[in-house]
Amino acid sequence: MELYQLKTFSMVAEEGNLTRAAKRLFASQPAVSAHIKSLEDELGVSLFQRSPKGMMLTAAGIQVKMHADKVFEDIDELVSAARRLKSIVQGKLRIGINSEPESLRITEFFDTMKADHPDIQTHLLQCMSGEVFEKLANDVLDAGFMYGNAQSEKMHIHELRQLRLIIAGPLDWQNKLKNITPEELGRFPWIMTPENCPFNAVAANFFEKYGLNPQQVALVDQESILKSVVKAGAGLAFLLEDDVVTSAGRPDIAVWSDEEIYLPLSIVCLKRRKDEVLLETLFSTLSRVWSRAVPAR
Repeated sequence: MELYQLKTFSMVAEEGNLTRAAKRLFASQPAVSAHIKSLEDELGVSLFQRSPKGMMLTAAGIQVKMHADKVFEDIDELVSAARRLKSIVQGKLRIGINSEPESLRITEFFDTMKADHPDIQTHLLQCMSGEVFEKLANDVLDAGFMYGNAQSEKMHIHELRQLRLIIAGPLDWQNKLKNITPEELGRFPWIMTPENCPFNAVAANFFEKYGLNPQQVALVDQESILKSVVKAGAGLAFLLEDDVVTSAGRPDIAVWSDEEIYLPLSIVCLKRRKDEVLLETLFSTLSRVWSRAVPAR
């Protein structure tokens, strides 16, 4: 027995007429008659009684129609279940993180993903902002966080927030940094990042703006550990304001914040992959997380 035979049988039973049933099925009348004949032969019963009023179901036909209706109900339920399964997003995401997880709202991100998309596995990989494009192109990452005003025809870049930068130093330098001019910051040693790091570009612009040529005492190749090196007493560095906010009354780092400097934080993927379900889910989830985030003050 074929499903199309049952479909033809049900349509003829509903219409009570071969011609109308054939029209609705986009089939010829001889084809419809052949389907009914094949089904009757297989079941060994007569399903219709022909009369001047049309095709009337026999007693056996009424019973078969009941079973056929149940079959089509089950098929509809199967299709609905398949559509629900299709809406469940599954898979793995490799995401590059360029800062401390707290700064990137990773906890809130994980909580949201667990609640809304528990079948997505997330693998976090540490990398600098300047490494994200290369790792995406080499299929090391599916997406990555990055700072700065990056542009690329091959990348889809979605900005999450404009983050403020401040100049930070060891806690015992607080009095030294109090009420000094930008030009006086050139007397201090500085911790730098590689040239492909947006923090480096910000520092270079700041030095050029105020004619500074400070001593560079350390090069840190991970944005996420800049604060630790600053706290250790090595020198000054640009840090995200979000990274240096501490519990009330207990600062652990000295801050000079007289300059209004901002750096965009974005989530990035290959442009040709931006419509993939996993990446669409990632971008929409991060947008919701960051829309709820309260900027540091």
